[in-house]
Amino acid sequence: MPSARQRLFGTRPLVIGVVVGSLVMAAACTKAHSSAAPSSSTPPVSSAPASSASAVATSTSPSPSATHAVDPLTGLPATTAAAATRPALAVKIDNVLGAWPQSGLNQADIVFDLPVEAGLTRLMAVFHSNDVPLIGPVRSARPVDADLLRLFGHAYFAFSGGSKSDLAPIMSTSHATPMWWDVTPSLFMTRKDHAVPHQVFANTAMLYAGGQARTPSKTPPPAIFSYDATAPTGAAHASAVTAKYQSATATWNWDGSKYLRFQDGHPDVLMDGTQVSASNIVIMSVSIHDTAAVDSHGSPVPVPVVTGSGTAWVLRNGVMVKGIWSRANLDAPMKLVTSSGQIIKLTPGRTWVEVLPNPRQPQIS
Repeated sequence: MPSARQRLFGTRPLVIGVVVGSLVMAAACTKAHSSAAPSSSTPPVSSAPASSASAVATSTSPSPSATHAVDPLTGLPATTAAAATRPALAVKIDNVLGAWPQSGLNQADIVFDLPVEAGLTRLMAVFHSNDVPLIGPVRSARPVDADLLRLFGHAYFAFSGGSKSDLAPIMSTSHATPMWWDVTPSLFMTRKDHAVPHQVFANTAMLYAGGQARTPSKTPPPAIFSYDATAPTGAAHASAVTAKYQSATATWNWDGSKYLRFQDGHPDVLMDGTQVSASNIVIMSVSIHDTAAVDSHGSPVPVPVVTGSGTAWVLRNGVMVKGIWSRANLDAPMKLVTSSGQIIKLTPGRTWVEVLPNPRQPQIS
């Protein structure tokens, strides 16, 4: 009997009929392969986007003197002036064997690491302050995405498909404009160096253009966290933290200036050769409930509960503050507070949120 880590997810047929503009969903989404160590090698050059090779955006590099308003998702000056007049863009990214190496994660403002079937995880990366030339591999949505998207006001959400039970909350409660590869492949690109179903990639230029064409918006997202460049006094020293899921392990090590990510004991290296890193690590202890949906092996689709409250661990600047996360309902903001009710502030920069099923607790040293 193969373990959860060794399983290959089967194909779950996509049976929802949803109109997106004038397009009707009638495609299928395949599940992820089992977890293993990411590759540190750089893949060959990608194939052209589904629309045209000229549609691939190049990276926007700000001049040293460029100054823009502080971005609500990082607490830092945005690196592009366009960020002041656009919503957040969330992209669902695969995080298993076959998906590695990934691209674009070090340009995301906030990344949620979320438990999915068989104890593995999948990422929801949220972009706003940066223009990013390559993001992926893009994979299918899950019900928890709708609950998290509500934090960002009206957002754009890119993914590659999903089952009826996966997509129903996205369409009905997320307040996001959905864009998926199965329906509008011209907004995405495919790569020959990643095997099916990990071959779908995107960039911010194409996705923002698609979102604006469907639902024009000039409203940036609200701030999710509070920021302060000054490290908290009296906080416990913490140079490493490990979040151990049922079939996947994320470890973050402080190198003196940032946290470096390791996946299942190996450096988590992206396609550009850089290791995944972040300024802040937030670990949320959450309850899980199973939906009626199952994968082809009979594993139930889990839904992390991101309303209510639970224990939180916040790591920044090599120290850790333990507290409480709370969110009264889907329309309420997320709060991070100490046991005495003081707001826990992050250092300005990029943040990863490890959504860890209870009663599992992080290992901090």
